[in-house]
Amino acid sequence: MAKGNFTIPTRVYLSAGQRTQLEFLLRQEERELDDLLTELLSNYLDSMPEAPEDAAQALGEAVNEELRRRRQELRRLRPRLRDPHNPAPTWLVQMVADLEAEIARLERQAGAR
Repeated sequence: MAKGNFTIPTRVYLSAGQRTQLEFLLRQEERELDDLLTELLSNYLDSMPEAPEDAAQALGEAVNEELRRRRQELRRLRPRLRDPHNPAPTWLVQMVADLEAEIARLERQAGAR
């Protein structure tokens, strides 16, 4: 996949007749469904006005707030992993690992803006 592209898992609901038409079109043009849908959606979005800058800024603020909360939770849990008298349970080790992975994902998302 090209850099900057991403996939969106989705379902498409068609009538039986529409499905037959789509299958015929794909065979006729020798295309895959994902290629056709990508082209159609890209063309549609290209014809739309740009999203307001405020929406992107609000999303960035939401990501930063979520990142702050996750880091705070990680700071609270990490000392429990290092207690020499009470070994951390497996679920806590996994929870910390999941938090670290989520923080890394949010940092990448925040850095991409």
